[in-house]
Amino acid sequence: MRRLSLLLLAIALLAPCALWAQDDEDDPDVTDDGVFLDISAELKANFRWSESDRFPLFTPFPPEFVPQGQDNVALATVAPGSSLEVSKAIVYFDLELPRQISGRIKIDFIDLYDRNPTSTDKKIDVDEAWIAFGPRQQSLQPIDGSSFYGLVGKAPKFERQIERRMETYGLVSTAFNRFPDLMLQVGGSLGSSVYFFGQVSDGTPIFMRDPNALAGDNGTAPPPNPVLELGSGFPIFYHAEVEDLQIDDKFEYGGGAGVRWLSEDEESGVDLLGFYYQMTIPDETHLNGTLYQGDLELLRGAGIPPDQLEGNERTEYGANLDVRLGEFALFAQYVKEESANLPRTGFEAEVSYRFVTGDLGDPTALFPAVQPVFRYSRLDNDWTAPPIFITLSAL
Repeated sequence: MRRLSLLLLAIALLAPCALWAQDDEDDPDVTDDGVFLDISAELKANFRWSESDRFPLFTPFPPEFVPQGQDNVALATVAPGSSLEVSKAIVYFDLELPRQISGRIKIDFIDLYDRNPTSTDKKIDVDEAWIAFGPRQQSLQPIDGSSFYGLVGKAPKFERQIERRMETYGLVSTAFNRFPDLMLQVGGSLGSSVYFFGQVSDGTPIFMRDPNALAGDNGTAPPPNPVLELGSGFPIFYHAEVEDLQIDDKFEYGGGAGVRWLSEDEESGVDLLGFYYQMTIPDETHLNGTLYQGDLELLRGAGIPPDQLEGNERTEYGANLDVRLGEFALFAQYVKEESANLPRTGFEAEVSYRFVTGDLGDPTALFPAVQPVFRYSRLDNDWTAPPIFITLSAL
């Protein structure tokens, strides 16, 4: 039943809009062009290679926790060697209606690289399911004037990089905003340059994963002497995906504001956004695919000294800079977070330049453009941990 919850939510969000669209057929003020449903699909295949590394832990695990065929518990490469694989199949349902109503359902199949938080998570995932009332202009999109909008459903965080130019995610985007959240968001614009938003959401839970392609298996098999299909990886603490509707009193509150400038031809622009979030961390959160609990239960069990782990509040603030100058693009993000008195700071920057080699409007062109991309990503945890800490890669 839990796996069906977001599918039911998606139907509940878009069904009223579909009925509205039918009602508008008799409205002389609404033309056929005002109702638009686009169904599209995407298939991703990837080649990856990983070096085999293994680092035994000093944590005093009981003998029954040692995996079969190994001498000790260790952090190890998730899947060493090379692999050519189909990583994801995606189906999009994008709906646009009169009165500036829009919606999206995005369903991922296979979802090899975004399984959350282990390989045994579900292979069919409702990644997005939301509906918006009013114009919601994201980074470097034109703002026609003062406006207001509301959004409800499962959607990416506002500060997430919209135009991704690499298949992988950096440390910062993995740690803070890689996965969407269940939210009620309102916002708008003042004139053509200033915009703002505020939201209340379910709050993404704290867990750990390898920041590379595959998340790694942690807690997928119970003792004694579990058999592991994949290695643990070298995990960091990250904000895991909200997979099911869980209504409680542990909401996350936040918002942000920004300024934007775009040239008349929209070929050049600068967008600067600031954001802030605050929430009460739950004592524990169940996640599909692992025996371990997320949130405070995970932090307590990881071996963090009690004198460093204090309270149950999480605050996060930061800023985005998005720049487009013709074919040149820069996206930079700074994030400062404190979870239960554990501070960490992240900075990420991505620079790219697109070399147009053919007709971008020709669907038959094999390589109409080439776009080299360089990314710098750094995540610093401003706290210390003892040698028995179970995931030293998070430091």
